Amino acid sequence: MFTLASIRLVLFVAATCLLSSCTLGAPALRLKSGVIEDKVVWSGEVRIDGIVTVKKSGHLVIQPGTKILFEPRDEDGDGIGDAELLIEGSLTARGTKEAPIIFTSAADQPKPSDWKYLYLDFARDVELDYIVSEYAYSGLQVHFCRARVTNSIFRYKVDGLRFSTVNLFAVGNRMHDNQHGLRYEERGSEAIIHHNDIRDNEVGIFVVTRSTDRAQIKQNNITGNRQYNVKLGWQQPGDVTLPNNWWGSLTPDAVKETFLDHKIDVSLGHVSAPEPLTGPVNVSDWQKHEGAAP
Repeated sequence: MFTLASIRLVLFVAATCLLSSCTLGAPALRLKSGVIEDKVVWSGEVRIDGIVTVKKSGHLVIQPGTKILFEPRDEDGDGIGDAELLIEGSLTARGTKEAPIIFTSAADQPKPSDWKYLYLDFARDVELDYIVSEYAYSGLQVHFCRARVTNSIFRYKVDGLRFSTVNLFAVGNRMHDNQHGLRYEERGSEAIIHHNDIRDNEVGIFVVTRSTDRAQIKQNNITGNRQYNVKLGWQQPGDVTLPNNWWGSLTPDAVKETFLDHKIDVSLGHVSAPEPLTGPVNVSDWQKHEGAAP
C-alpha cells in the first residue's frame, strides 16, 4: 500500500508533465499510481508500477513505437500482477505496422499475468490500432463503452480480448497463445468482430453468459485451439451462431466436435457454424471487406 507521502511525490512528479500536455520521451517515464486529467502524450518508454487512471476529463495519446512496461508486482498474492492502465476518459493509441505500440511485462523472464490489464470502463472515446498486448492477465477488457480495435495482437495471457455491454468494432486482430482468445459476456452488446485470427489458444471463443446471439462474429479464422474452438459458460443456455468463419480443414461434423455446448452439457445452448468458409480469410485485407468500417 502506498503512503500519503509516496502518493504526493508521485503526483508531484507526474503533474509537472501531465498538466502541460507534454510529450514524454527518453529517458523512460516511471509512474506509480496516479491520475491523468488533461491531455497527455506518451512516446519512447513508459514504466508503470501500480494503477494509472485516465479520468473522464483526460485524454491519453500514445505515439507509434511506444513501449509500455508493467512491473510484475503482486502485493495481494493472487497470482496476478497489480499494475494496470485504467481508461475512464479517452485513449488514442495508433501505432503502425512498422512501429506498433507495445504493452508488455517489465520482467526479465515474462509470463502470463505479470500485469493485470488495459481496462476500458465507461470510457468516453477509444481507438486502438497496431498495438501488441502480451503477458497480462487480460490483454484488453472493454466494458460499458464504445471502442475500435484494429490490426492488433493479443498473446500470452489468460484472456486475449474480453468484453461486456459494449459497442465494439474488433477487426483485423490476431489472438493466439492465450487461455481464451476471445471471451465475452454479451449483455446487450453491439459487437462487430470479423477478419480476426483466433488460433492456437486453449479455447478460441469463450461465451461466458448473457449472450442473446447478437454479436456478429463472422469472416474469422478460428482454428487450432487446443481444448475447444468455442466454449459456452455454465450460465449460457441460449444458442450461439457463428456463420461464415473458417475452421481449418475440418469437416462440418468435425467442427461440431470442437464446441463445448449442449451435446456435452444439456443445460447449455447449441453452437452452430453455418456456411463455413472453404479457405482462410486474409486478416490484413479487412478494409476491402464491404461494410468493414462502422
